[in-house]
Amino acid sequence: MIRLGTDIVYIPRIQSLLERFGDRFLQRVYTPCEQENCHCSAEYKIGTIQQLAGRWAAKEAVVKALGTGWRGISYTDIEIRRCSSGAPFVTLHNKAATIVAGLVESSLLPVASPQWQVSLSHDGDYAIATAIFVSG
Repeated sequence: MIRLGTDIVYIPRIQSLLERFGDRFLQRVYTPCEQENCHCSAEYKIGTIQQLAGRWAAKEAVVKALGTGWRGISYTDIEIRRCSSGAPFVTLHNKAATIVAGLVESSLLPVASPQWQVSLSHDGDYAIATAIFVSG
């Protein structure tokens, strides 16, 4: 089984949310690890905002690939991190992890360890992400 999700984000929208809501926005949408990986601080540089926008797009792409939408899933249930090579990877927590575990237990997924592939890109005012969920 292969499921695909894609999302595009207007980077100035993320900047506006940061300016308007600051830490409240960060805490609601990004895990502490994501905030650290994006070098979040009191001063948001354009690189930080681009990274946050890319992660937002990746989270949206993941829920699209799951086929669930955001029903019952919080933004911090989906974590987008980078391995030492710089490649992004997905870690699911709480409700998102439970949904995948339920699919495995109900035999809708033929393997116990489904895999995620995620790709992020930035150009001008936009960040885009594609998530692929593979099992079997």
